[in-house]
Formats: sequence, structure tokens, C-alpha cells
Amino acid sequence: MTRSARDLGPDDLVWDHFSRPRADDPVAKVHAAAAAGYAAIGMFLGQWASLANDPAALEAVDAALDETGLVVANIETLRGWAVPGAITDAYRQQEALAFSMADHWGCRYVQVIGDASGPLDDAATGFAALCDRAADHGLLVGLEWVPSMTNICDAPTALRIVLDADRPNGGLCVDSWHFTRSTNDLDHLRAIPGDRVVSTQFNDGTIAPQEPDYYTDCLANRVPPGEGEFDLADMIRILDAAGSRAPIGVELCSAELWAGPVDAAARIGADAMRHVLATARG
Repeated sequence: MTRSARDLGPDDLVWDHFSRPRADDPVAKVHAAAAAGYAAIGMFLGQWASLANDPAALEAVDAALDETGLVVANIETLRGWAVPGAITDAYRQQEALAFSMADHWGCRYVQVIGDASGPLDDAATGFAALCDRAADHGLLVGLEWVPSMTNICDAPTALRIVLDADRPNGGLCVDSWHFTRSTNDLDHLRAIPGDRVVSTQFNDGTIAPQEPDYYTDCLANRVPPGEGEFDLADMIRILDAAGSRAPIGVELCSAELWAGPVDAAARIGADAMRHVLATARG
């Protein structure tokens, strides 16, 4: 019997969407993830939109999920929710897509990023309203802080929005890249209540940027967990000590791995993450 995405926990690996190029064949990705031992995958809204408009392609993905027992856990990404009273039609369409994906696959989680416009109180109001709408579809909502590219750029800012919103299905996405490239202060991670960590995305890299453009750097230069300079084992220990029940996401945006075979990319990410987990929890 296939597990529900909503039953995943901190012993489960999720292969997040941007571990491969956006246009990758989702059926091949499902089989590669299953062979590497992941419990679930994530999917970008653009790919879901394409599948929803192509019944044969969607049927093939559904068949691959049934065959492997994998689930689609994570939905990426919503942006434009943070300004109450100024929600655009384009954003509403993206949110409707996310909810249709959740209804089809029983997804666990939708990821959101800034910008916030105006005071953080307004962002908290917008986040609370999104959480309420998402709850009707069984979704957790994770706010991911992203430095340079958004003004919700560090853990303290994101945590304040989540706590002020005060919704049971609202929390944070902890991404090791964005954490390290923002404050890289483990005390900021320790300040997050474990029940407010609803998603994680692990990867590794250099402390100092390799590219001046943040977007370029984070989509090209991540390396497998344990092969860079990030404090991944300490991050895992902090989240475990806080009682986080979030699955362990692997988001390995790497120009090198994107150019190689999908099976190899899946295996390399999973094996590296398991080694980090064994070090942290051993």
C-alpha cells in the first residue's frame, strides 16, 4: 500500500524538483528517485500545469508513482501572497494550480517565498490567509527565506511572519544554502520551534559565493551534502533536538549533475545525504 505524503517524517528523503532541470521527464525522475531510495519527490508548478493539460502524460506519471510507491510531497513555489488586498490574478492562478495538484496527489506541502511589501504585519496577514486557504486542501505551508532575491531574507524575519500569522499548518522551509548564505548563525536555527519546521532542503557548497549573481550561483554551484563547507551535521542535530518532524529534502541544483544522467543525480544526492545523516545522528 502506498504511503500518504502526509505521513512522511524525518527518516524519509524527498528529492526536490530543482535537483534536475525544469524540463526533465517526470516519469524518468520518479523511477530514478525510487531506485535511489527516496520516499517522495517534489514538483514545480510549471511542470504540473503541463501535465494537467496533457492527460496521457499525467496518466504516465500516475502509473509510475503507482508502480514505485513514491508520492509527490512538495509543491514549488508560490510568490505574491504577501500583500493583502493586492493579490494579482496571475498569483491566484498559480495558487489554484497548487491546490489542484494537492487535490490530485494528496501533496503534503506548498513552498512560498517573498517579497513582502510594506510592514511585516501585512506579510503575516497574507501568510495567515494563505494558510487558511491551503488547509482546505490538506496542505502545510512553508515560508522559505531567500537572501538577495527576496526581502524575506533571513530566518528571524521569516520566523516573525510565521509566528505572527499563528496558523497550525504554517511554518518554515529550512534550506541549507539560503541559511548559510544569509546569516549562517546556528542560533537563528535554534530559535525556530521544531513544530514550525515544515520542510527542509539540504545541499552543500562554499561559504563564499562563487558567482556574483545569487540566482546563478544557487542554481549552478551546489554540491552533494558533505562535499562542501556548510555545517550540515550541526543543522541536522539542531532540527532533531527541536523535535522537527519534517522530511529530509535534497535540493541539489548543480550544473554538473543537471547535465548528467537522471539516475546518477538521484543516487549521488541520496547517498551523500544518508552519509550526513549517519554522521549527525550516529
